[in-house]
Amino acid sequence: MENILYKSENIIPWDTQSAFKMNSYRAHKEEHMVFCYMKSYVHKNDLVLCSYCFTEKPADGANMHLYLGLNPENPDNVIVINYGFDGIESLVTDKPADNAVTYRSFKADDEQGFYWCGEIKIDGGFIAEHYGTELMEKSILTMNLTQTFPDGDMAVLFGDAECDGYDRTAEMKVFVVLNY
Repeated sequence: MENILYKSENIIPWDTQSAFKMNSYRAHKEEHMVFCYMKSYVHKNDLVLCSYCFTEKPADGANMHLYLGLNPENPDNVIVINYGFDGIESLVTDKPADNAVTYRSFKADDEQGFYWCGEIKIDGGFIAEHYGTELMEKSILTMNLTQTFPDGDMAVLFGDAECDGYDRTAEMKVFVVLNY
């Protein structure tokens, strides 16, 4: 079964979208079992993703890693965005991505407690020009999200974090774009 990303010409409120929860952990410390999830949608032609981590501030050295395949016909062509609360630490792509990826972080709280978010926007023109695809209804892409800690602990959106040799890109799952 595919996961759904909605597309709209208007901004879609985050609280109306499906949340994809990290549910597999390799954690030796309880504070590394952070409740995190991701939401995503297509705004016009831009891909917008937001990760929510329910901790007041990220642990020192903890990083989020987004793995994104914009052209499933070429599974080796994966964008990797490594980020934390302070911004994007690295962007790995085989295409020049100057100003194509923007990031903002923010903190908030709700009935579940304090959380921080990282919102990433990937320009639709960059996607079309470099990956030969426009994100429209029935477009397919693949994704995974992980959180790592300096001591080797990790949490993953898809796959089994306890597995030796966990391969983040091999565990990417299919998402289908549908009109909102």
